[in-house]
Amino acid sequence: MSHTLNHLLETIRIFYITISIQLNLIEKYIYLILQSYLTFWSSPWLNLINFIILLLIIWIILDYNGFQRPEPIENIIQIPGYPIVGNLFQILLNPAQTYLRWSQEYNTPIFQIRLGIKNVIIVNSFKDVYSLWIKHSCANNSRPTSYTFHGIVSSTQGFTVGSTPAGSSYKVKKKVIAQYLHHKAIDEVKWLIDDESKYMIRKVIGNNYEISGPPSSYMHGHMRSELSDIDLMEPLQLFDLRSSIILAYGITLDCYNNDKEFSDEIIDVENQIIQLRSPVGNLQDFLPILRYLPFKNNLAAQLRQRRDKYMNKLMSILESKLKDGDPTAIESIVGRIKLNQDLVPVNEEQLHSICLTLVSAGLDNTPLNFNHLIGHFSQPGYGQALQEKAYNKILELSNNDLLLAWNEAVDTKCDYLMALIHESLRFFTVLPLALPRITTKPINYNQGEIIIPPNTILFMNAYAANHDPKQFEDPYKFEPERWLDPNGKLKITNELSHFAFGAGSRMCSGNVLAIQGIYTLMCRMILYFKIKPPIKDLMELDPFKNNSNPRATSFEPKVFKIRLEPRNHMDQDKLYQKIMS
Repeated sequence: MSHTLNHLLETIRIFYITISIQLNLIEKYIYLILQSYLTFWSSPWLNLINFIILLLIIWIILDYNGFQRPEPIENIIQIPGYPIVGNLFQILLNPAQTYLRWSQEYNTPIFQIRLGIKNVIIVNSFKDVYSLWIKHSCANNSRPTSYTFHGIVSSTQGFTVGSTPAGSSYKVKKKVIAQYLHHKAIDEVKWLIDDESKYMIRKVIGNNYEISGPPSSYMHGHMRSELSDIDLMEPLQLFDLRSSIILAYGITLDCYNNDKEFSDEIIDVENQIIQLRSPVGNLQDFLPILRYLPFKNNLAAQLRQRRDKYMNKLMSILESKLKDGDPTAIESIVGRIKLNQDLVPVNEEQLHSICLTLVSAGLDNTPLNFNHLIGHFSQPGYGQALQEKAYNKILELSNNDLLLAWNEAVDTKCDYLMALIHESLRFFTVLPLALPRITTKPINYNQGEIIIPPNTILFMNAYAANHDPKQFEDPYKFEPERWLDPNGKLKITNELSHFAFGAGSRMCSGNVLAIQGIYTLMCRMILYFKIKPPIKDLMELDPFKNNSNPRATSFEPKVFKIRLEPRNHMDQDKLYQKIMS
């Protein structure tokens, strides 16, 4: 009995000691927490937090009373937002998709939103875009300037022609560049597109071992592996860059070897600058206080410095070639401008602007649109049928003469292939939210119901307009026949068109060159290759789901691949020899 009692007493004692230790630890933890809390609230951090909270409260009160709050336009629906920022944080990701959803939700093709200190009108329907951008093009003909793109990125080399506000300088630049990019001028440089399309296909063949020999020796049709699938974006970007630099400066870059690092630098910088050109992606454009933060991002300034280096290098090479009497430099666009100052008076700022436009404009257009159409061809089923129909239509025009069809690829005479290209431009709309406009005169719209004052920013939701069910039957279906009449002829009119290149007086000047390049290269790709589905990484058809950077200006598709197989026409080996010679 005594032994049991002693054991019980010992257990109670140990339990008491354990509880005491735990209580002491808890007491110490509570003390440390309270001490930290009191230290923090008596530190300078408290003063900073209180100051920020006070400023925020004052800012909200001032905003509520109209300080720096843009005045909404009467008779246009305003989308509800938040104090100070308005709708800014609601539209940072895929804004064109958000605008389309709001247009459907509020049952209106036109509405206005607040982006910080700016008010913006969003136009979503084909009919209203056509009216405001074309019928009212004289009043809706300028570009708003932004802090990031215009104030930092473009502070040394100037603005591209497309991003220049309306005025005398813009008129000079537009007139100069237009004379080198209209239909007749492009006809004179078809040799360049001819040569560069052959060069790219030669590189694609040579850099992929499975297809590097004559088509008759192709043995890999039933030996599939992921290594057989390729991503075409890099050769497409190099095709566009080489073409642009030759056209602009008469300089031929060895993009795959000696000039690869230089070429990659241009593509990388221009791709990043395209993102900074976003009309909604730079918060400091709409909230000026962010421009003064000590930890602000200096990417824009870094990209400007990197761009200055290669733009100065290109100009230096051109000037050296001109001194040596190099004929390609003399016949280049920039060479002709510099040597004909009396005919076309252009100052240094305007010349830099034209140079920037020629180097950068195509990199967010031709490669992405071409790649998207190739992605459709790679789809099982309907994609295979699309390209086979195009292949047969191209050969019909040359009486099944493969080599003749190859030589005539620069003539853009296959209506079905042109319909495929225009349907891809409509369906994909590489710039889903076209570059913004700003009015220079009042616009009396909708029979006087709406008065849009001068200095009003307008966003064209090009994706929504290109998918307007009132304009395009079954708009989310890829249907090239919508661009053909009953006789199979192309029909592009004011009533049946798309806004892939913008619209009106500020429509992209390079649209003829872009379509010529896409047509010639696509024609030759189809003549030599069958575009087959990859083992994996098949292109997602929805551009928004396939977008790797929802905050960028243009769609930036996630990496997808295709498989290329040589065709088996009786003259395919002869064509191979022609390409590789």
